[in-house]
Amino acid sequence: MLKRSLLAIGLMLAAALGVRPTARAAEQPAAPNRTQIKLLTPFGPAGLIIGMAVTEKVKGSCFTSSSASGSRPDAWRCSSGNGILDPCYQRILGDEKQLACPVGGPWPANVLLLTLTQPLPTEPRKEISRADTLPWALELANGQRCTLMTGAMPPVAGMRINYGCPGGFQVVGDIDRSGPVWRVFFQGEKSIALEQVDVEVAWF
Repeated sequence: MLKRSLLAIGLMLAAALGVRPTARAAEQPAAPNRTQIKLLTPFGPAGLIIGMAVTEKVKGSCFTSSSASGSRPDAWRCSSGNGILDPCYQRILGDEKQLACPVGGPWPANVLLLTLTQPLPTEPRKEISRADTLPWALELANGQRCTLMTGAMPPVAGMRINYGCPGGFQVVGDIDRSGPVWRVFFQGEKSIALEQVDVEVAWF
């Protein structure tokens, strides 16, 4: 009886002071329990997938397999004028002279449509598994979206800068795939340290 009286008094005092019982804090989004693997497929049986937007149509040629998306047999490294386009994904069904080259990564769903001026290389391609190659794009738990740097890059802490992200951010070194959630070293333009960040999505 005494406990109930004390509880009632406490509630009345709280009401008089304008203090409300605190609601349960909004739950934070659950961290991913596994890095998700995605493969961009610009073409379907009828042509370019609905939702993909063509920003430009150009002509050019492809001279070797993709450096950015090396595990994909339908991905090529191509050129148009003085520009290098990589990856460019071949249209298998329909007009095989058409390739879709993503602009700015897989997220804007924008592609440059490349029409070949000469046949694709015919030499046998080396098969590369996804386990032995880097993804061509990453979505990180900190919200950054980064794409693979295929040219020569300087080292940081003895590791290659592998990915560039908007705002001068970068991903350095290989991906730690030892657990179900992959991790990478991430650094901001003005940061004095590399920090490990979870990889939410890896694009191949």
